[in-house]
Amino acid sequence: MNNWLVYLLEVSVCQILFGLLYWTVFRNLSFFQANRVLLLTVTILSFIIPLLSIPFWNAPASEASLTVFQRLQHIELAFVPDKPLSTHATGFNVNWLVTILGLVYLIGFSYRLWKLFSGIIAVVKLTRKYESYEEDGIKIIYINSGPSFFSFLNYIFINKSHLAISEEEFSQVIEHEKTHVTQRHTLDNLLMEVSILICWFNPVLRLIKKELNNVHEYYADAKASAFKGNNESYSKLILKLASNNGSSLLTHQFSMNTIKKRIIMLNETKYNKRIALRYMLVAPCLILLLVAFSFVQKNPNSPEILASSETPHVIGSISWEGNTLYSDDYLSGYLGLKKGGQFNEEGINESLSYQPEGGDLGSLFMDQGYLYFTIEMKKEITGNKVDITFEISEGKVSVIDKVLITGNNKVPTEQILKMVDTVKGELFSRSKLVSSQKKIIESGLFDSEKLTPNIIPHPSDGTVDIEFNVVEL
Repeated sequence: MNNWLVYLLEVSVCQILFGLLYWTVFRNLSFFQANRVLLLTVTILSFIIPLLSIPFWNAPASEASLTVFQRLQHIELAFVPDKPLSTHATGFNVNWLVTILGLVYLIGFSYRLWKLFSGIIAVVKLTRKYESYEEDGIKIIYINSGPSFFSFLNYIFINKSHLAISEEEFSQVIEHEKTHVTQRHTLDNLLMEVSILICWFNPVLRLIKKELNNVHEYYADAKASAFKGNNESYSKLILKLASNNGSSLLTHQFSMNTIKKRIIMLNETKYNKRIALRYMLVAPCLILLLVAFSFVQKNPNSPEILASSETPHVIGSISWEGNTLYSDDYLSGYLGLKKGGQFNEEGINESLSYQPEGGDLGSLFMDQGYLYFTIEMKKEITGNKVDITFEISEGKVSVIDKVLITGNNKVPTEQILKMVDTVKGELFSRSKLVSSQKKIIESGLFDSEKLTPNIIPHPSDGTVDIEFNVVEL
């Protein structure tokens, strides 16, 4: 749900930016078909852009390595018993804000879905209730109530009670509605309704739909007016039918509330091709959104890129720098690396990364007191060979100073300390810390999920305190 909400937020940002661009630059242009294509395209792109992952390449960069102390902040994951030792029920860690937002979204989604299907069903009922006759491949149905004229898919609906117009005016209205049908404007409306269904909370999307409907009307007006070649008489017809108050999500009605704007656009002088160059402004807006939501930085030496190569990469050379505790050969063998062997960066990174159960290279040094150990791998690719260099910073060893027990009220501290393997004056050891944690959990006296070992380093004197924070059952 969290990812879905983030996706919807990114979609909404795209819609807002595209909507703002259209409102400020294109809405008053008389390129009706171009505006129609633009509005439909940006609506679709708003849903696609956040889903895209477009790689762009950068020079190989070394990732910042973590000290052993930083890795130990996740030590609570080091031991998890096979069966829960706590007899108390544990609650779920729920992000209530995300849950509430998700429920609100589903309620709004359900309402819009009901409204959409209700509109479709209402029109379908009209097609079954009244007879139709076909003209030029278009079905015309006379109804007794509702708007004066409207169209849906391949149907034109005409209200018999609103026919107080001349034969010439009637032919213009029919031509207007036929334009909606032949241009498949209902499909545009369906697309917009599905988009609004998904992003019902975004008012900008409803404004985009309104602008699209206006463009439909402007284009149909232009065709109907040209049918008789008289803009003035057609403008009067628009005013004459302006009293219609019907509304529907999906249908196109002859008389809309944007009467003044329709008459203005009907008599608008067509812009020249130079003005049409404004549509090029969509490109920088599109690039901006792609950079914001779609571009993914890739390293040419990343495991994915290496794995996609047709020729398997092999290890050319292995170099170690900064290590004094173990030999180069020992460390290479510990990682399972040898010259001429296949290069598996994912496996190497796994061996270098902190592993709760031990076995990683950091734990090898941690058990000898090197709390501040860090390692960084660098690679150089030549053909299908990869030369690897490991840069190690061992740091100074840390000696245990204090072993602290906190959170206990019923169980004596001395009893808990008997379960602890770490002793004052010894070198810090990760494996002893894990075994101590395991013994405390297996005693059955404490909540296994809330036992938190804390490592408190003192770099100035080379010591470290170990604190076991327990929660009694």
